[in-house]
Amino acid sequence: MKALILSFTICFLISAIHLPGELIVKLGSDGRIIVTNNPGFSSIRSTRSTPSFTVSSYSSNQVPVLYSNKISTLSLKYELREDLILAVARAESGFNPFAKSKKGAVGIMQLMKSTAEQYGVTNRYDVDQNLDAGVRHLKYLYKKYSQNLPIVLAAYNAGESAVKKYNGVPPYKETRNYIKKVKKFMGLPYSGTFASSGKTTIFKYETRDGRIILSDSPPPESNRNVVIFD
Repeated sequence: MKALILSFTICFLISAIHLPGELIVKLGSDGRIIVTNNPGFSSIRSTRSTPSFTVSSYSSNQVPVLYSNKISTLSLKYELREDLILAVARAESGFNPFAKSKKGAVGIMQLMKSTAEQYGVTNRYDVDQNLDAGVRHLKYLYKKYSQNLPIVLAAYNAGESAVKKYNGVPPYKETRNYIKKVKKFMGLPYSGTFASSGKTTIFKYETRDGRIILSDSPPPESNRNVVIFD
C-alpha cells in the first residue's frame, strides 16, 4: 500500500514541482515523503534504512539528458528521424514518465493498453519499454503511410481506424492541433491543409426506404449493412 501511495504522490509532485537537477524522493519509517534536489539534505531520522530513488526534473520545454540519449539510441536502432520522436514525446507528455490521459494513455509516449500489448510491454510506466514501443509504433505508421507526416501523426493520435474512416486526417480539433504542435516542435511550417492517405474509401449501404447509396462519406452509425471498397 505504501508503494502505491508513494507512486501516486510522486506523480503529483513531478507535475507540480520544477527544481533544477535530480529530484531525490525519500520515504521515512513514519510514512512521510520528502522530495528535494539537494543530495546532502536529510531531515528523516530513523533507526532503519529508508528507501530512496531519483527521478529527472524537467519541463515541457526541455529534454532530460537521460531521455535524450535513449531516444537518440532508438532513432538509430529503428532508423526513424530523431526530431520526430522528440517532438512526439514532447507533445504527448512533456517527457513526463508518469503522465496519464483521460482516455488511459500512459507514459512519455502515451501508450494505450492495446498498443502496449501489441509491442509486448509489461509495464507502461517503465521508461525503456514505453519509449521503445512508442518509437516502434511510430516507425510502423511512418512506413505504412509512406512518410506522410500529417497522416502518421493523425494515426498516432486518433488511431488508424479514424484515418481510414476519413481517408486522411480526421476532422477532430484535438488531432489537428496535435499535428500543428508536433510540426512546430520539429521546426516545420504548418500550412493548415492536410493531404489524404492516398486511398479513397467508398461506402455502399441501403437506406430505410430501400435506396442504395455509394458515397465517400461514412453512413449513419445505425446502418449495419455496409460494404466498404478501398
